[in-house]
Amino acid sequence: MEEKRALKVCLLSDFDFRFSGYFNVAISIGGGLGLRGHDIKAIGLGYLGEEHDFPFSIIPCRNFQESIAMLQNLLQIWKFDILLIAMDIPVQEQYLAYLRSNGLSIPYVGIMPIEADPLCMTWALNLMSMDKALIISQFGTEEARKVGVDADYMPVGINPDAWRFANPEERTALRNALGFKDDDYIVLTVAYNQERKFLSRSMEMFVEFHKQVPNSKYVMVTAEHSTVGWRLQDLAQEFGIGSELIIIERGMSQNRLWGIYVASDVFLISSKAEGMCLPALEAMASGLPCIGTDCTGIRELLSDGRGRLIPYDYTIRDPFGNGRRYYASTLEGARLLLETYNSDNTEMIMRAKEFANTREWSKSVDIVETTLQNVMEKREKINVEEPQKV
Repeated sequence: MEEKRALKVCLLSDFDFRFSGYFNVAISIGGGLGLRGHDIKAIGLGYLGEEHDFPFSIIPCRNFQESIAMLQNLLQIWKFDILLIAMDIPVQEQYLAYLRSNGLSIPYVGIMPIEADPLCMTWALNLMSMDKALIISQFGTEEARKVGVDADYMPVGINPDAWRFANPEERTALRNALGFKDDDYIVLTVAYNQERKFLSRSMEMFVEFHKQVPNSKYVMVTAEHSTVGWRLQDLAQEFGIGSELIIIERGMSQNRLWGIYVASDVFLISSKAEGMCLPALEAMASGLPCIGTDCTGIRELLSDGRGRLIPYDYTIRDPFGNGRRYYASTLEGARLLLETYNSDNTEMIMRAKEFANTREWSKSVDIVETTLQNVMEKREKINVEEPQKV
């Protein structure tokens, strides 16, 4: 068997230690490649110099301009083989524009979500200019391929040992620590406070459910004071659930977040679109029955009896990439919460757990490593076959 070549990889992504989704992807892929003998140097947007034990170094960057300066320095001093960027498509477009404007033909692999359909042609053309696009959902991969993008699916992984079922004693202790009563029924949402996550619709669903189950509480792990989000406490007062809503600020340790999952009774996500929805996967692995909008990446996770899907009332087209936004039905969401409350969800939970346990990061690293090797081989073959200029 041919030995794989060790590559010098410049990894650029969000390395905000308050645990963004990209941070999770970047440390898992970068760490996996580093442990396999590849030389990784990361340009870390949002990284503030925190201590870490990842098998690669991280250069702190505050913004796009600083990351470009670091990219130029690494290209000249370190002479890396390939650029690997894990960011949203609009951010990837900025780096592609910089490379084009400076005449730089660097081997480039992008990792990204496609959260909604259809993939607009402008974005598709930028993905086509990459050596390879790796999409973090099967839904997104299929949308890219529909418009001619040479895309592959790279599933986002989790650590099954970290996101596990709790035994009854653990769950009781965690619920007590969080101040829950024995008969409290806890609805949980873990999502950033922004338009697409549609937290106001989730709250409306809870309001209707709470009328039927007055011992219910609603826990949101979110960014309460986000400048682009809802005034959640104001909404709770308006909806009459001020004493039932518990907001926990995002940015906690993995173990504490796991404790909140297993202390809860049901996971609810009413997003208008999702590129993957990592919190739903974490909830599935932790043993929570899940309810989510019947659309995009959520449908992919919760279909085939792994969760309950909320029908949407209508769709609109959004300015972000001209993609569709799916508006989950308030009454159907409340009905599914009540159905979950009244049901034995064991079979659904076990199906979800079995699915989540297949999402090992090692498989994701396999895909990225093979992609990087193939891109380098293809580039080198083109360079050899290209006629010499006289």
